[in-house]
Amino acid sequence: MSIPSQPIASDSTNLPLTSVPAAPRRRGWRTLLLALLIFVSGLIVGGGTMLITVRHRALRVLHHPEEVPARIAARLRWKLGLSDEQTQQVEQIVRKRQQALQAIRREVQPRVTIELDRVEAEIAITLDDAQRAKWHALFAKLRETWIPPPPTRP
Repeated sequence: MSIPSQPIASDSTNLPLTSVPAAPRRRGWRTLLLALLIFVSGLIVGGGTMLITVRHRALRVLHHPEEVPARIAARLRWKLGLSDEQTQQVEQIVRKRQQALQAIRREVQPRVTIELDRVEAEIAITLDDAQRAKWHALFAKLRETWIPPPPTRP
């Protein structure tokens, strides 16, 4: 059985230009740009979430120091595999040392307060009346947030 022979085009110039399909345009740069945009968005959202979480935890520790020994003991229990008895001992040790640290803070806090008052006053001198009012309000809020009063004696 013979296969019918088909004429072989020896010259490609005989073919009309419309018979050759155009190569598809590559859109790789769009994909790359979209991937980069998604990646950067993830970084921004993740970083922002982390900052909010860290700030919240730091403020919680500053404003509720009574919770710190139990939190530290629980964390060490998980990290070190402590028994119940060890966890209680660790919590008691941290609580005792925390009280000593708070006593030191009560001694030093008046000096810190004096320096902060000086900072507030010196900056206020450089400001006009409207700025000064805003500065005092801002500084009071910063103090209240980040430098709570020293704990009272147990």
